[in-house]
Amino acid sequence: MSSGKGVYLFLTLTFSLTIAASLIARAFGLSFFGAPRVSAQAQLVVAGAMFFPALSAILIQIFLLKRPFRELGFRWGDFNNYAKAYGIIAGLFTLNYAIVYLFLLKPDFSLHSFSARFPGIELPVSASGMILLISLATFVGAPVLNMIPALGEEIGWRGFLLPNLEPLGKRKAALLSGMIWALWHTPMIFILGFYYGIRAWPGALLHFAMVTGLGMWFAHVWFRTRSTVLCAFMHATFNANFYGIWIILFVSSNKLLIGPAGVIGAALTLILGLFYYWKIPERA
Repeated sequence: MSSGKGVYLFLTLTFSLTIAASLIARAFGLSFFGAPRVSAQAQLVVAGAMFFPALSAILIQIFLLKRPFRELGFRWGDFNNYAKAYGIIAGLFTLNYAIVYLFLLKPDFSLHSFSARFPGIELPVSASGMILLISLATFVGAPVLNMIPALGEEIGWRGFLLPNLEPLGKRKAALLSGMIWALWHTPMIFILGFYYGIRAWPGALLHFAMVTGLGMWFAHVWFRTRSTVLCAFMHATFNANFYGIWIILFVSSNKLLIGPAGVIGAALTLILGLFYYWKIPERA
């Protein structure tokens, strides 16, 4: 089987599994349109869907293309690359919320706004204690724990799809793989209300821009290192910040404006991606 057919099969299987899981979850009442508890259950569906790209990639890589498993990019690479990626992501979120702080919303260190989202549930420790614990989870624990589901995506998008698109040219492969990765989230946004709830149309556009930007940056790193593990760490660290201390301190119902995937966050991430896109050599 040719690489081109392998890519078509990979995309067909990955998107089909994702759409099917989203429809089944919605049929059982699991979506982000409901109460916080239901939304938390729907988040588990999204987390499970992160493994579909890896499942599809491994099946096609081994059984259809007859290629070794190790070609999917299982190498650690240089520690300095991890430190640099961590710093870039920390800087990206810091800049995002610095802009929010200066022009839109002040942080709520009392956590009253956060607690109001969960009526009847008291904080287990003081507000300062919660901030410390969630900060440790955001910046230390979650980037490591998130590696497993992040690998579920990165094996597919960077380990399999990106190198199979590489014959088109590195830049074209980076842009196309990033756009496909972004598009993969769209069914979950429309069917489950992922992240944006009822504001699916503008939300999907913002999310598309944000993930495409991430995809171009990840592609630049992958072409330099050929490390899917490193990209998984980047993905895990980004998600740790995405769901971490920032949204606890800056609570807003307007996710189209304030938040990691709002206008500011999407624009900053797209700028980051375009910066690294132009640093990708067109040919090896």
